[in-house]
Amino acid sequence: MEVTSGSLLAGPHPHPQPDTTTHVLLRREGHTVIHKQFGPGQGMAPHHAPHDVFVVVLSGELDITVLDQTRHCVAGDYVIFPAGALHSLHCPEAAQVLIYR
Repeated sequence: MEVTSGSLLAGPHPHPQPDTTTHVLLRREGHTVIHKQFGPGQGMAPHHAPHDVFVVVLSGELDITVLDQTRHCVAGDYVIFPAGALHSLHCPEAAQVLIYR
């Protein structure tokens, strides 16, 4: 196994290209860590995952709807929702998130 490093925000290490909207950072043993970038007005349609999901807002603002409850989130906020929960998100402005599922 090799060591991998990078920067998702600002730092001396390589970071995803600006035109890359989804960057899988780690996929191992049924779990995935994903960095996603959204433009204003973009989002994700309702869907569900077979296991718990942890989302951290790195920059911008977004509305995350889980089980028909919408939460307005800003940089630094996180949401954890249970396996099988229907969820979606909408970004009124550009945003970046880190997702662990």
